[in-house]
Amino acid sequence: MSSFKVSISSNFEELWRYNIVLVCEVCSAQDERIEYLSQESHIAPVGANLTTPPIDYDTKRTLSLSTKEGDHLNILVYVVPHTLPTTNDIIKTKPFPLIVKVVDEKKEVLVNQVFKVNQWSGDNISLKKVGAKE
Repeated sequence: MSSFKVSISSNFEELWRYNIVLVCEVCSAQDERIEYLSQESHIAPVGANLTTPPIDYDTKRTLSLSTKEGDHLNILVYVVPHTLPTTNDIIKTKPFPLIVKVVDEKKEVLVNQVFKVNQWSGDNISLKKVGAKE
């Protein structure tokens, strides 16, 4: 059994156009839920069509959760656009990188994965049984 730290980050300069929700379920070896955690970074309601980031927007925006001890994690990340790109040019609106990192209490990196998120639709990322000893 181990505790875990989960973090979400991106260097995409227009990350402000997205609301992000991180959900983690800590489970026992028998797949029973031990803990349920979530964190949301809400910038604006869907359809806001902002032209610039909010004045107080932190350009080093990250989400992170620390868990109780468990056998493994199930992780969901929702990336929801509230403001669409300013151009319809596909070349200028390529998917952007979003990094999901999971570290256990021994500082062992279990996941350090870059996901490519569609600028138009956002994404739903699901990681199952992270850290499970199979």
